Amino acid sequence: MIEQNIWRYVKRWIRLVVIALVVFNLPFTTIQSTERGIVYRLWAVQDKMLTEWLHLLIPFVDDVKKVSIVPTQLYFEIPVNSQWAITKDNQTIGTEITVFYKFKESDLINIAKNYWYDVLVSKITKDVNESFKQTIGNYTIFDVAQQQEKIRKETMSWALAKLGAYPITIEDIKVTNYDWSEAFDQQIAATMAIAQQTKQQEQELKKIEITSQKVVKEAEANKQAEALNAEALKLKGEGIRDYNQAITANPKNMELEIKLKELEIEKIRAEKWNGVSVSTQVWTATPVSFNPLQQ
Repeated sequence: MIEQNIWRYVKRWIRLVVIALVVFNLPFTTIQSTERGIVYRLWAVQDKMLTEWLHLLIPFVDDVKKVSIVPTQLYFEIPVNSQWAITKDNQTIGTEITVFYKFKESDLINIAKNYWYDVLVSKITKDVNESFKQTIGNYTIFDVAQQQEKIRKETMSWALAKLGAYPITIEDIKVTNYDWSEAFDQQIAATMAIAQQTKQQEQELKKIEITSQKVVKEAEANKQAEALNAEALKLKGEGIRDYNQAITANPKNMELEIKLKELEIEKIRAEKWNGVSVSTQVWTATPVSFNPLQQ
């Protein structure tokens, strides 16, 4: 009798434990408005897709894969020294690419059955990578800075063409932070150094050219000045000669010339006189001024 009561007591507790395990371990899942749920029942994709709500699953049987229906960001790099992208002038280019994509909601179950989502993400990475390399091959490394937007659009165009048959929508592609090899950096530095030296030499040559032109102009000016001076002296000499000939040719002119010279001499004497009278008689005393204070 005691054993039966004990056994009855044990079974009661077992039932309570099982009920508690079931209640507290019921598999619930919540689907947000920005996602959808794909149900896997015993690892088989179900045709039912879960929308926004709280959903009850069968314990140990159902599993749910949540998939975003809004654009998702996919980022990857193309390193300079690995998986090279080659420009038209055979320079290696690296960059960072960000892809904004989303899966078509109407194809989510089909994707789960035939592609697997991770496979499509790898497909996006591969095709965008190849699209960029295909695009950059049409540009030189010097075109990159000015043609970034054009390169981005062409990369997206190639990517859409490659992914067009898949249930994927590419919203946008960003291509940023271009990089190149150290060898090209060294080449740029060497080119800039040569350009700087060339510029300095050009400035020196220009300075020499300006100095030479100045010297030539000064020489030409001096030459012209000397010619003018010579011409002036020539004209002056001819004038003096003609004047002398005119004087000597006519006695009256000679008399006038002598008279003019005398007048010039008198004028000079008058300009030099200091106002003190000097006697013309040698034997008389030289008059001096009278000062009453000396008396």
